[in-house]
Amino acid sequence: MPEELAIDTSVLVRANITLTPERSAATLQAARLSLLRRVQSRQAAVLISERLAAEYGHRITTYKNDFVRLFFELVTQPDGTHIIMNWRTPWGHAELARADACRFPVEDRHVLRTAVRDSRTTIYSEEGRVLAAHPCIRKEFDVVISAP
Repeated sequence: MPEELAIDTSVLVRANITLTPERSAATLQAARLSLLRRVQSRQAAVLISERLAAEYGHRITTYKNDFVRLFFELVTQPDGTHIIMNWRTPWGHAELARADACRFPVEDRHVLRTAVRDSRTTIYSEEGRVLAAHPCIRKEFDVVISAP
């Protein structure tokens, strides 16, 4: 079964640059592109929600490379196996309190909500406050938070 993951918009925004050989080889950019390649080759399953998809569309209005363009094409067609819609009901007070206790940023709570499943999943992010919440979020929700 492929790894199930949610991709924070911060990763996509930084991946959405005009690629040159030098830029593609840069360590961070290479990691972002590798993550998008895994999604495109179906080695990873993307967890998506209407709110996260809307945020993607709001923050990225022009595709500057094929990796990001193909990612957008894929996430607009959930298939239940490799592109999985995963936010059907809002959280109750208990879940919100657990996320707050972990100091997970309120403005990114929709990414965490999208990632929570019955089994371990991963959020890929480049935001420091999101990454800093990893130990507590893993314990409370069984969600790993990692840079690409």
